[in-house]
Amino acid sequence: MRFFRLYSFFVVSVLALILSACSDEDDGTDYPFDREVMDMSVMLTCGPKAAEGDSCYRVRFQYPMSTDKLEGIYLWLGTDVIDDTSKSVSSSQLDKSDTVLKYSKKKGKTVDTIDVSRKVKKLLKKGSYDTLQVAIYCKYSKGDAGLVQRAFFFLRDSQAPSLVSIRDSVWTLGGWIEWTRPTDQRNFHTPSEISGPIAGYNVVISSDDKSEDLRKLKLSMEGAFSDTVRHARIRMLHDSLVVDSTSRSSKEKNVLRLAVLDGNGFDMENDSANLFKLTIRGLHSESKYTIGITSLDSAGNSSKEVSHVLSTTDSIAPLLSTAVVTIEDTLYPGTGLARLDSNNRLVIFWSRSVDPLMMDHGIVADTTLVFPKGCVESSCYDSVASYEILRYNPLKDSWEPMRFSGGPSSNYVKDFDWEDGEMVVVDGGRYIADTIRWVSPGDTVILRIRSRDVSGYYSRALIDTVYVSPGALSKELECPEGFVAISLSDTNKFCMERFEHMNDSGEFVRDIFHSEAQAACEAISASGFKVSLCNERDWELACLSGGTLTYGVIQDDTIPMSSFLFENCGVGSEDSSSAVGLAKRNHRCVNLWGVHDLSGNLQEWVNGRSEDTIAVLKGGSYKTMNGLDIETQAQCTNRGFPVFTRLAYTKDSVFLYREGTRVDTVYEADTSRTLFKVLTKKDFKDSLQFFNVQDSSGNSLGVDYAPYSEYKNGGEEWLKSISNGLVYVPDHIEKVFLTGEKVPYRMAASFYKSSSIGFRCCAYPE
Repeated sequence: MRFFRLYSFFVVSVLALILSACSDEDDGTDYPFDREVMDMSVMLTCGPKAAEGDSCYRVRFQYPMSTDKLEGIYLWLGTDVIDDTSKSVSSSQLDKSDTVLKYSKKKGKTVDTIDVSRKVKKLLKKGSYDTLQVAIYCKYSKGDAGLVQRAFFFLRDSQAPSLVSIRDSVWTLGGWIEWTRPTDQRNFHTPSEISGPIAGYNVVISSDDKSEDLRKLKLSMEGAFSDTVRHARIRMLHDSLVVDSTSRSSKEKNVLRLAVLDGNGFDMENDSANLFKLTIRGLHSESKYTIGITSLDSAGNSSKEVSHVLSTTDSIAPLLSTAVVTIEDTLYPGTGLARLDSNNRLVIFWSRSVDPLMMDHGIVADTTLVFPKGCVESSCYDSVASYEILRYNPLKDSWEPMRFSGGPSSNYVKDFDWEDGEMVVVDGGRYIADTIRWVSPGDTVILRIRSRDVSGYYSRALIDTVYVSPGALSKELECPEGFVAISLSDTNKFCMERFEHMNDSGEFVRDIFHSEAQAACEAISASGFKVSLCNERDWELACLSGGTLTYGVIQDDTIPMSSFLFENCGVGSEDSSSAVGLAKRNHRCVNLWGVHDLSGNLQEWVNGRSEDTIAVLKGGSYKTMNGLDIETQAQCTNRGFPVFTRLAYTKDSVFLYREGTRVDTVYEADTSRTLFKVLTKKDFKDSLQFFNVQDSSGNSLGVDYAPYSEYKNGGEEWLKSISNGLVYVPDHIEKVFLTGEKVPYRMAASFYKSSSIGFRCCAYPE
């Protein structure tokens, strides 16, 4: 038995030796994770005692979870003492630490910061560092310590600029490319700072045709640039950026290298200041060219090369007619006013574009294309590849592509021509048709149409103006300027402002009281009309457009309604800048009568249906409304009441009834119970201060109240804090009994205003 025990001990010992010989030297050592610092990070921010403009280096960390027996925090800079793999620290290494922070349990700190600025600067004077290791070790007076924790100061800009994004435009013998200055993160520790200077760009233009000579191309630069050097490149030489010459030999004549110098950082305030435009002339027609661009920052870091293919067009542009044709509204004969269909769509016609195959084609481009005798498809011309249709937005002074319009020529399968004053489908007709959506009665629509051939060559633009008929209702009801006609029934016809009410500067009027909005409408003089805030029911029915629209907009069935309302009406966007004026409004947020932004932009004051609810809000706004999704807050039927709560009170008798030790407070007598006491006004201990609320002109808006003690303690400053820009004039004090509850106080709606609330006026025939 004894022999067996000795043998067993011998076997176990041998196995232990074998296992230890085969394992890592640190295996088997326990490093308690709760005895090492956590959330260790480095910062380049300065403490309060640092001099202005000084460079600072600080280390932030969280103390270990276990601080029992913790003596101190040891810190080393660099890898001379603690290398980048060590897990534990010897006593000799502790003696060589750069900083020791003694731990004090009394201070109760959980997070601390060590400023190592002086020590880092000393190291930087001795040598150059790309990165600098910071190692931290926790020393305990008893028990094992945790692992060494590390962080790194990145002392050199090693972050490459972002990729260059290229746009182009081409013609037969040339083209241009445009790119935006990339952003550059100069410091690893401040990722939000991305305006580091860009030294320049290496641009390489190459032709697939090795016999083509690009050395004499005509080049011109526009935009944010300082200089361009041919046959050159920017590169890092030792510690400096230099512009090197490159080969211009006949062996590489199909390649041209350019160095475009910059020197500025990304301009966050002015997008146009970041644009570079390189125009290239002297290329061959119907040829492909590859353009590669890399950017370099001021430290010599280079972005990856972005390649872009530039394909020039053929030498003959497509032909397009010079005018569009529309169907005239018979209500206005001889005026040329275009008729809308029942969904406010405008159908336009123009002569089908063609792409000539020869220079002397003889085709005349006028209001229609006129073909000479014998000029037929395939022998004289081909079909174009696509059409582009844009609509001019005068509010933004820009051309905007038309959703659902334009596209491949294969979309235009029907031909049209005139027959008895109407456009009808005719085989071989001269015209094709398209539909422009979201057009309102009385609109002026400026269109720009271009065709594009298979090589990418665009025709000259067809630019034409279409004047849209205001419709039968506008002929019957001649509304004041800026108003559109609304018909809810045979007997209820009136005019409504096309947009929310604006001031003389063209800005939407907002942050206004209901009474001020009413006064602004009543101040409008319109012969034959009485102008006021819209009545709530009229506003709602106008938004519903006779029950055909739920949100007061002509809907787009291809995207979810919530997305349409967010993108086009700004509902719940939290973008207050969109509500300043017309510049950011979208023509798609419109109903069938041409009234804009009923569902969004600003909530609107209307006159409620009774004296008790005179101040009512309709529609949604750019604000996110708590508890309401975008669709709910934008519904035409949605209504809001600005209501404040006030302390509930009574001036009548208060009845106290006792049941055992409990006393109930009741505000009406209950003869079935045993009365304990009746409180009358002489017993009341509470007082309310009542105020006469006035606007800046001294006009009374109503009455408000607050506990007298709050008014007495707060004084004039307290009055200002609750006044919302109004004048609170103390009126009288009343003894009351406060019930301890809060009740809605609708009178306070008269004192309510917000930057997300505006209004529009209605003109009712007298």
